Amino acid sequence: MNEKEEREKAKKKYFIPVDGKYYETTKEVYEVYYQMDRRERYLEERDLKKGIINFGDIDNEDYSAEEIISDKDTDIEEEVINKILIKTVLEAIMTLDEEEKWLIQELFFYGKSEVVLSQETGVARTTLQSKKYKAFEKIKKIMKI
Repeated sequence: MNEKEEREKAKKKYFIPVDGKYYETTKEVYEVYYQMDRRERYLEERDLKKGIINFGDIDNEDYSAEEIISDKDTDIEEEVINKILIKTVLEAIMTLDEEEKWLIQELFFYGKSEVVLSQETGVARTTLQSKKYKAFEKIKKIMKI
């Protein structure tokens, strides 16, 4: 860069907008401001592409975001109780022997019927049913139901 270009750069003034008015600032402040501005626009564009909506953008004159999103039918206490119950059942299942765990998994996690399992394994349906009830009894005993 020659001397003339350096003097022109030194004379250059930098402005940033604040509340609709432009204010003169240093080059460093100008660069940081526009770097942050560009970062904010990038994040907004990325969210828009991914379909992410900012919580604050949902508000309108008729409804607040909280009213739109909230589910008045959801009972927090019931939800917590269900989560605790699920955790307890899973812990009880983990105490079963491998065959019982496998049977419970196939029937309730994979949704297979006793008839289908009977055909796949060659074990009589009534035998599978009996093993299922025995596993239930163990789970009930562990859960003290």
